[in-house]
Amino acid sequence: MDLRGQLTLIRTWFGFVVASALLAGGVAFVVSGQLPKTYEARAIILVGQSLSTVNPDYTQLLASQRLSTTYAKVATTRPILREVIAELGLTETPEQLADHIRADADPDSTLLTITTKDSSAERAADIANALADQLTASSPTLQGFQADMQKSIEDDLKATRDLITATQSEVESLVALENRTPAQDSQLTTLQTRLIALRSTFSTLLSLSSTSTSGELSVIEPAVADPTPISPQPFLNALVGVLVGLLIAGGVAAARTYLDDTLKTAEDVQEVAGLASLGAVSRIRGGETRTEIYQLVALLYPRSATTEAYRTLRTNVEFASLDSSIRSLLVTSAVPGEGKTVTASNLAIVFAQSGKRVLLLDADLRKPGVSRIFNLPNDRGLTNLLRGDSADPMDVIQKTEEERLHVLTTGHQVANPVEVLGSQRMRSIIETLRSRYDLLIVDSAPVQVVADAIILSSYMDGTLLVIDAARTRRAAVRQAREALAKADAKVIGAVLNRIPEGASAENLYYGDYYGATPKTGSSGATDSAHRESAS
Repeated sequence: MDLRGQLTLIRTWFGFVVASALLAGGVAFVVSGQLPKTYEARAIILVGQSLSTVNPDYTQLLASQRLSTTYAKVATTRPILREVIAELGLTETPEQLADHIRADADPDSTLLTITTKDSSAERAADIANALADQLTASSPTLQGFQADMQKSIEDDLKATRDLITATQSEVESLVALENRTPAQDSQLTTLQTRLIALRSTFSTLLSLSSTSTSGELSVIEPAVADPTPISPQPFLNALVGVLVGLLIAGGVAAARTYLDDTLKTAEDVQEVAGLASLGAVSRIRGGETRTEIYQLVALLYPRSATTEAYRTLRTNVEFASLDSSIRSLLVTSAVPGEGKTVTASNLAIVFAQSGKRVLLLDADLRKPGVSRIFNLPNDRGLTNLLRGDSADPMDVIQKTEEERLHVLTTGHQVANPVEVLGSQRMRSIIETLRSRYDLLIVDSAPVQVVADAIILSSYMDGTLLVIDAARTRRAAVRQAREALAKADAKVIGAVLNRIPEGASAENLYYGDYYGATPKTGSSGATDSAHRESAS
């Protein structure tokens, strides 16, 4: 797809994509606001005494780090959780409580973080603090050392520190003397030797104390109740919803575009059917809800953009027949419901408005539509001529609002339309009608449904194929073109019908034809349409 095609795709689906994104974002926001809120609390525990040790060594830090991983696993064990449940009076089982607790050990420090989630901010903080307390209280037992041994080491450290202080004071007093006696020199030497020994002992005791406290736990940051919930997050969810809506809607638009095999441009018609596009007619506003007479836009609203499209089609048909004059034109389509009758009727009107005497013949003997759209009786028509009930065609031809346009309806239906349309009698009627009018426009059944159009096309001066730009498939147009080619039909081109408004420059409205002043006259059909509109 080239840049122009991409821009067309964006313009066509922009509203759908934006609406889908906003809808998805709005739904996500509303649903998020209805979900229960979840709060989070965190307690931080220090493993070991690395913060209180003056010169911690690598062995001590490594032991504390490894123990922090162990404590992280112990934090969610059943005995610890039972104590927390009993302390707080919770109704959850240990397994249920474990689903709301996460213990993480930092691989680069000796910190252990306990995170809890709950529907209440206060209860989340209470659970985190209770779990931290239970874990801290159980830490000595987990390491397997005796509390009295640790107390003895601490007492020895205190006593040794006092001796070091006293000895240091005596050494400083002796050193301050200017004239020491030999006895004082000997005493100074003894005190200095003792001071060295005491310091060595203190260092050993300190090492024992640090090693034995590498597994101790202490809470350095208790959990507090955070009033801001961590979920749901309506604005974030709305943003995610908008993005998801954009992706889904964009995917749907792209898929619909690439999988759509309808013919929407003149290039598509040329590529699939090898036919020139002689015109592009926009979808008639309100055509599905108002009476059928309102589809005669060329008659009721001669200054509308749609009527201009039919005039362009008329001009292109005339140019398509410069080499050989077209006195009879068959209007058909590949499948039903493509608007061939509306196209034939409006085309007949604009030809009549150009000064030609035009006869619109309804040859669709299976599902006639010309009588309905012109609001004319259908008790007499083509079938009366075929049976010989009327010798003169003028006996069954009816006048319309447009002075130069006459209509020949189908009349009563027959049981064998194919045989009737292919008869010599039908050919004779066509020749007679063509000799009396400047242009004969024939509306027939669709090509792919029955063989009526194939038979009629063989003795027409030209055939116009109507293609619904919103629903006609490529395969249907290709098969219809092949069927007409086998009948040696002279297909002068195609007309793209019901183009979505805004899809083509040919389809732009310069004014709403329903707001324009319709052409008035003496016809009862138009008057009845006016009365219906007023009512």
